Amino acid sequence: MPVKVGKIIDISLPLDASYSMHTPAGFNKDLQFEVEVLKEFDAPGGAGQIVRGAHMRLHAGTHVDAPEHFVKGGKHVHQVPLDTFIGDAVVADLSGRPPDSPITARDLETAAGAVLQRGDRLLIRTDWNRHYGEPGWMEGSPYLTPEAVDWCVARRVALVGMDFSHAKDAPGSPAKFYTSKTLCENGIIVMAYLKNLDRISRQRVTLIALPLAIWNVESAPVRAVVLED
Repeated sequence: MPVKVGKIIDISLPLDASYSMHTPAGFNKDLQFEVEVLKEFDAPGGAGQIVRGAHMRLHAGTHVDAPEHFVKGGKHVHQVPLDTFIGDAVVADLSGRPPDSPITARDLETAAGAVLQRGDRLLIRTDWNRHYGEPGWMEGSPYLTPEAVDWCVARRVALVGMDFSHAKDAPGSPAKFYTSKTLCENGIIVMAYLKNLDRISRQRVTLIALPLAIWNVESAPVRAVVLED
């Protein structure tokens, strides 16, 4: 008998080569996401099946970043308790903002402060995901101010999910990648490249975003869904 879980909303970006985003300077290779056929149905000596392989960055598509991404010796993904990725989440609706606009601590407080509880997961909605992969999408993305990042830390959230560029710094930030770096340093999971937050009709929902069980890595892909009970 099927389990009744209410409305299920997929907030994951598809892992598809068409969503590939350029790898910044400093990497060994420009690796995003590709799929290739390793064995075809009619391959000699085969059993009539197809087998594909994938080449990808662990940061391609919707993914979570564990503390080790910025903290040497920090927790890997497999060391983060699974209940971090399942549980109460609050949507902060900050949609309708102009390009390249700051998200401040006051914005977050107004949008979610009244309902956010310690240990919740915060999903920040801007609808900027509609521009993923377009020329200039990162430059035009909204961004968290350092004070907004500090607000998340002070509210003791377990995870911060975003539908805009998590790698974009506010002008004058104290450090490069301040948002992700500061969250990781404080043990807060970063979940990047979300979509469909506009389909969520309730502010408090249940998030399920289990990462792949890959050992000794700083990041892993997730299939993130929201349940509206």
